[in-house]
Amino acid sequence: MILIADSGSTKCHWAICGSGSSPVHLATDGLNPFACSDEKISATLDQQVMPHVAAHEIEAVYFYGAGCIFEGAERIGRALQERFPQARTEVESDMLGAARALCGHSGGIACILGTGSNSCLYDGERITANVPPLGYVLGDEGSGAHIGRLVVADILKGLMSEQLREALYRECATSYAEIIDRVYRQPQANRYLAGFAEFAARHIDDAAVAACVDRAFDAFIERNVMQYATEGRTVGFVGSTAYFFRERLLLSLERHSLLPGRIMRSPIDALIAYHGHNIM
Repeated sequence: MILIADSGSTKCHWAICGSGSSPVHLATDGLNPFACSDEKISATLDQQVMPHVAAHEIEAVYFYGAGCIFEGAERIGRALQERFPQARTEVESDMLGAARALCGHSGGIACILGTGSNSCLYDGERITANVPPLGYVLGDEGSGAHIGRLVVADILKGLMSEQLREALYRECATSYAEIIDRVYRQPQANRYLAGFAEFAARHIDDAAVAACVDRAFDAFIERNVMQYATEGRTVGFVGSTAYFFRERLLLSLERHSLLPGRIMRSPIDALIAYHGHNIM
């Protein structure tokens, strides 16, 4: 049996896979080593994962996660090896997980559009180029946080209709004062702003909202994707932002004469298929 994980900062999706049986799926707290202490990592594994797994039956663990580079990957790897001492353990970035899910063993351009954003050029085995995402202040174009920021800013500046501003306050149970406080005085402003992407999705038929989404996706493509050698390569996406705005995303790809690849909300099922040959 093998254990596969796809982790963000908030949630981690796990799949326990064995020959001749359907995968068993688990959802736990996210395990981003940049945001989690060793104690939090251990507690999450011990309390939310190990009760559902027969450790002695696991032959390999494939963990893909946000923050899983350099020392962060080593910390996650140590925690997993302590609990699965007989298993081969591989800890990689969420970007490589997205690339393997989207492209398999073929080359292409893989992108993540969720709360944040990222992209890479993938040769069928490894990442060969990566434009730094830079986070929601300097980058993260096309992300939920970016879309939320554009929509909220235009509404608060009076660039959208009064009806849309009233709908924002009503549907999101918020106010001008609360938005300013949450963005400038409270932690995790990126996650807060990303929450407004759901509002944008509900009102995508409004031309002004659609224009904000288009601006975000065009910026992502122009500042990230177009820095790779795109000719003949597909551009695929994972993440809730890509999935729920896929029609606008496809239009942006068409405007830039790019070949669309797969668009999926979560990579876990595709990662099961990718690693399926390792299940005996």
